[in-house]
This record gives sequence, structure tokens and C-alpha cells, in this order.
Amino acid sequence: MNDLISVIIVNYNGKRWLKKCFDSLQNQTYKHYEIIFVDNASSDDSVEYIRTRYPTVKIVVSKKNLGFAGGNSLGIKSALGNYILLLNNDTFVLNSFLAYMLEAFRVIPNLGSVQSKIILMNEKNRLDVCGSYWTSTSFLYHFGMNGKQNKKEYNIPTPFFSNKGASMMIKRSVIDKIGFLDDDFWSYYEETDLCHRIWIAGYECWYYPKAVIYHAVGGTAVTFPNSFIQYHNFKNKLLSFLKNFEFFTLIKIIPIYLVINIALSFFWLLQGKFKHLFALYRSIGWNIIHIKKTLMKRRKTQGLRKKSDDEIFLITKKNPRITYYYYLLTGKSGYED
Repeated sequence: MNDLISVIIVNYNGKRWLKKCFDSLQNQTYKHYEIIFVDNASSDDSVEYIRTRYPTVKIVVSKKNLGFAGGNSLGIKSALGNYILLLNNDTFVLNSFLAYMLEAFRVIPNLGSVQSKIILMNEKNRLDVCGSYWTSTSFLYHFGMNGKQNKKEYNIPTPFFSNKGASMMIKRSVIDKIGFLDDDFWSYYEETDLCHRIWIAGYECWYYPKAVIYHAVGGTAVTFPNSFIQYHNFKNKLLSFLKNFEFFTLIKIIPIYLVINIALSFFWLLQGKFKHLFALYRSIGWNIIHIKKTLMKRRKTQGLRKKSDDEIFLITKKNPRITYYYYLLTGKSGYED
């Protein structure tokens, strides 16, 4: 098999990460791939650096920052591959990475997308995350988050509700059928929305630990205020729910989602995080204003449906212990799956 892999790397002022990332890609055992470098209006000299050091790379320059979703959408317009690989710029990959990502599609039936094993660059004994389960709270359960990477359960191919977009490969024929990342998301939760549509259309999303990368985590995100991140995170979650879930699932999920987030807003109020509080309610307002556009997207998504929500949940739903939410809320490490 000689499938072409299109590697899309979206960049925003990330020059310091690029050498390690691109050098590791040049050392791949699988050679039939192209790299598409999308620059999101960087103010550093990232573009000139790539143009000079890596002349075979396709360079796409945006005049404004389109975020992760829009940047990848711009990149896919230049992609020729049978498979589309989303890869963060703050990563480096092992030599067999591309070969094993492609292998996953050969050994897992009905695979739509796959995520590699992602190890923390600065803590090489720990994981970023294996993948995310759906939960009864409407918050994702990030399985393996900061876990010890040699644990047996983190080294077994596993289906998940969502892959992580830092290292995620999607079959081009699946994208052609269901669409790509939703540009309205800008960044955050966009890969989960895509994975949800993959499941709805009858395909599956898996974690394949034979493929390995190292990730600095948040190499670009740290340049944005946390309240800005929270706004897009909450806006995009609600947008994805409204687009993708069946009507009776929505009736159950939306009240839970709103109650939890109202409680969270009081928590932020007590902490004096007024920007976070405003971001949360602004995200709800955005979805109200854009409801007509969302309903149009919903009709398209529901037209793809091959699996019910309950059928998807049988495979992808798993509730963590209550302590997980403490660690998720505080950002502290130490939760054990």
C-alpha cells in the first residue's frame, strides 16, 4: 500500500518548536507523505524559517488568525493525501510514527480516525491523554490524563468518543462524506465535534499506542488569556451538542450542562474571576444568536446518522470517579484512572 499522508501543521508564532517537529518528520520510515505548513498570521519569522530550512514543505499563509479549526481547513484545500494528519507544531514524533498511524487503518475495521500515544515532552514518563470518553455530566473524561505512560491500560488500542487533535489522522474519504472541522469553532472542542460526526456516520475513533509522539502541551495556547480559551470551549461544546445529538438526548443533556455551568459560574464569582464568568454567559449568548445557522448544520449532521446516540454511548461512554472533576476543575495532577 502506498497511500499518501498529508500532514497539516498549523502555526502561530511557534518558531521555537519547528526544528524539532520538522526534523522528526524528515526521519520517518514511511516516506510517502507531504507536509502542509499553515501559518496563522504569525508576527515572528516562522514562515521564512520553514521556507529556508525545509524547501519541500507546502506553505499556506493566512492574513488573519483562523484558529486551529480554520487553519486546518485552509490546509486541507492544498492536501492531496488519502489520509489527513493533524499534528501540533509543539511536538516531535518517533521514526515509525506515520507507519503505525497508517497501520491502524489496516488492522481496525471501520476506522474513521485514529490518535497516537501522546507523551509529555517535559515529563517523558507521563501521558498527555489517550482519548476522551463521554460522561453523564456532559463533560469529557480525558482518559490517561497525566497518567504514567507505561501502565498496561494506556498501551492497548481503544475506542474513544474523541481523539485529540494534537495527533489525529482521518481518512480522506470520511472527511469527504461528513465534512471537516467546523470553522465556527475557531479552537477547542473542534476535534470532538468531528469525532462525534464520525461516530454518527457509522465509523469509529480509536487510540493506537504503537504510534508515538511527544507533546509540549499548550505551546501556542499559553499566548491566549484563559478567559478567551474558556469562552471558545463553552461556546463550542454547546454548539456541538445542538448539532449532533438526537432530540431526546438533547432534552437530557442540555439541562445538566446548564446547571453545572451555572454552578461553575458561581464558583468563578467567589474566586473573583469575572472575565471567566462573562465568557461563560457570552458563550450561551453566541449560540442563541446563531441558532438558525446551527439548525442548518444540525439537519446536515442528522442526515448522516447510521448509529443512534445510545449505540455510540455503549462504546464510548464511561464515568470517572467524582474526584476526577476536582482535578479537572483545579488543574492539579494526581488523578488515577
